[in-house]
Order: sequence, then structure tokens, then C-alpha cells
Amino acid sequence: MIKKADILLTIGLIIIGLVMTWYFTIGKTEAASLKITAGGQVYGVYSLDENRTITVKQDGHTNKITISNGSVSMAFSDCHGQDCVMSHAITRTGEQIVCLPNKVVLEIKGGESGYDTISR
Repeated sequence: MIKKADILLTIGLIIIGLVMTWYFTIGKTEAASLKITAGGQVYGVYSLDENRTITVKQDGHTNKITISNGSVSMAFSDCHGQDCVMSHAITRTGEQIVCLPNKVVLEIKGGESGYDTISR
């Protein structure tokens, strides 16, 4: 049998969940730059304000990164898995795209994210 207190508790938990969701989505901020690391060394830092394509060649491997309208994606990679190419474009501080076989890491820097890490 459902009691009045059970209904109030359920509604209260739903409201708390909605408020927390709203609060944490407000914390996302736009980022300022893309840091590319290749083979453990910083390859370069690029502004997200300028659309461009960057080609990273190292150890016989090639990766092409596209910056377009403030978002970053891996356009091409000669690795076998292609997980980095199939991953979604990143736009927020702290987000990353990693190509493990080619040892290339794309990371959004700048701004304030309010998060320690982002998991999907």
C-alpha cells in the first residue's frame, strides 16, 4: 500500500535531481584553446576561435585535427581502431580525444569548467 509519505518522498527526490542537473549544466563554460600532445610532448596550442586543420606527423603516423566553430574533432587517423575519429567533437574545458595507437591527445584548455573530469 502506497502512503502519502512515500509519494512526498518520491516527488522530493525528483525535484532534488532536477535541481542538481540544472546546477551542474550551468557550470559548463566555453573554452579558449586546444592543446595537442604527441608522443608525450606538447605539439602545439591553438585557439578555438580560428577554423583550421592541423596535421600531426610523428613516428610514421598521421593524424588530422579539425577546429571548426569552436569545436574540435579528429578528422583522420591512420590507426587501426579509428575510435578517435568516430568520437564526438569536443567543445568544453577538460574534454579530450585520445588516439592511443598514435599517442596523440587533444585536450580543451582555458575557461573554467567547474569539473575535475568529464565521463561519458
